[in-house]
Amino acid sequence: MSNVVTATYTVAGMTCNGCVTKVTGAVSAVDGVTDVDVDVSTGALEVTGAADDAAIRSAIAEVGYTIED
Repeated sequence: MSNVVTATYTVAGMTCNGCVTKVTGAVSAVDGVTDVDVDVSTGALEVTGAADDAAIRSAIAEVGYTIED
């Protein structure tokens, strides 16, 4: 059984609720993700689950956003 963790990312380029919808949908579709919370005002993305970090980053990139490291 995989460990469930909560990871926080900062997503660059989100400016509206449409952005939130795109990022939420993309990350929610990643295997192992159980919860997603996005704050457009800060760019904060909180992901809970047993998902692979690379898969989360890839999903965000696929919808046109980047993660600030």
